[in-house]
Parts: sequence; C-alpha cells; structure tokens
Amino acid sequence: MIRWILLGIGILIVVFVIYQHLIQRHLQVVHLTVKPARAGAFAKELPGRILVFADLHNDTFGKDNVRLTERIREQNPEMILIPGDLLIGRRKNFHVASDLLRKLNELGVPMYLSLGNHETGTMEHKPELYEEFLKEASCENLHVLDNRCEHCSEHVAICGLTLPMEVYGKRGRRYRVTDKELSKISPAPAGDDFIILLAHTPYYFDSYVSYGADLVVSGHVHGGIVRLPFLGGVISPQMELFPKYDAGIYEKDGTVLAVTRGLGTHFPPIRIANRPEILVLDIEK
Repeated sequence: MIRWILLGIGILIVVFVIYQHLIQRHLQVVHLTVKPARAGAFAKELPGRILVFADLHNDTFGKDNVRLTERIREQNPEMILIPGDLLIGRRKNFHVASDLLRKLNELGVPMYLSLGNHETGTMEHKPELYEEFLKEASCENLHVLDNRCEHCSEHVAICGLTLPMEVYGKRGRRYRVTDKELSKISPAPAGDDFIILLAHTPYYFDSYVSYGADLVVSGHVHGGIVRLPFLGGVISPQMELFPKYDAGIYEKDGTVLAVTRGLGTHFPPIRIANRPEILVLDIEK
C-alpha cells in the first residue's frame, strides 16, 4: 500500500514539474484598451500603442529570447515600458536581460526602464554588478529612469520610480508610501503635463494618483502566482492572499493602473493557471 502511495506521489511530482516547464514558456499576449481621463487633451502627443513587460528575472523564451523578441515585434508597439525586475537577486548572470534590451533596440522604438526591487537590491549591495549591467545594456533607444523623468513629447512625461528596499518585504508592505514621500523621492514634472509613471509595485496606487500620474504601469505581483477563475490571483510572491492589485486594469479619479502578470519567476518558482504575459495597452484618445 505504501509503495503505491509513494508511486502516486512520484507521478504527481513529475506531472507538476512537466506542467511548470511548459506553462512557464508558453507566452501570452494580452491586449487591453485604456482611457485615462486626460488622454483626450493630449491625444496628438500620446503614443497609441504601448507594450509593457516586467519581472523577466533572467528567464528565456527560446534561444537568446528569440520567441519573446519576435512576439514583441509582432505587436508593433510605439513605445515599450519595463517597470522593473529584469534581473534576479544580486547575481552576475544579468546577460539575459542586457542581451534582450539590445535586441529590442533594433525595433527602433523608445524603451523606458525603471528599477524593481531586484535592480535596487543589486545597486545597493553589488553596485559594481549593477554598473556592469547598465554598461552592457546601454543602447540608443533605452532610457533608464532611476527616480527621474523624461519627456517623450512636449507635454507627455515618462517617470520612473525607484522605491527604497524597506518598502518591499515578505507578507506585504512594511510601511505606507505617501504622495509627499513620493514627491521627495522623485519630484513630479512641473506644470500640467500628462504623466506616465513606471512604478514596480502597484501597492501604492492611491499615492500614485495623488502624485499626479495619469497612467501607471506596474508588475511585482506576478499575477498572484496561482490564479483561479473569477477570483484572480490567490497568493503573491510576498505571501499575501488575494492581493488587491494582481493583474489587469484599475481606475481611480481618472488615473489608470495597468498591472502585468510578468514573464518570469524567482521564489517560489511556480506559475499555476498563470502564463507569462506581454501586456499591450491601446490608449483610447
């Protein structure tokens, strides 16, 4: 009897490993239409199609990420936004991320990269590795936004938010980030510009709204790792049950938050009913 039980357990483990191998390499492209409240006033300056991906964590899709690169190319984006965590931990094997960025540079569209907790941790604890990553990834169309903003047109600003590591932690937030703290970390552009904010964690959406962002793109939650029909994400990498912002579109006071399920994993390295995602946003003007 014990032998059959052990055999059954062994078969289940093998099936689960095969399932994880397949699902973690089965890319999904999700198209969503968004309409921030002020989009109409900036219609002539806003890009029509924005592609978002995050949380690569050094994963690959095909040799040298050829499948990922091709799927991104097929979407014909006018802009690529990457809200962090291309890297994993403080490890030196960042070449997957830097190689991918140089390949995407060939598309000839602007790419804006902000820092997630993995880049921030590497920058703080292994600054020489982070500098080496930046040097390898450097290319014509890449803009690294480390608590700074750039204008992609006269009145549209792209801002990248780098939050301190104290914000991140297992089992949720360690403290609340207010809009005043955000203004100290990364001052918003002066004037009445349309602001697209790259913020790795979506947890502080209320503060992003008060900050003045019109469109926010985030990742970090990985879609909830495990997803169930109608319920969405069940548990996040931070060990939160039913995270509030797991994936998709959220709106408040005219501001739109788009959260991608991300591409890779770190710990726990699993995805259940949760394929790696490329998110395509079409802005309704």
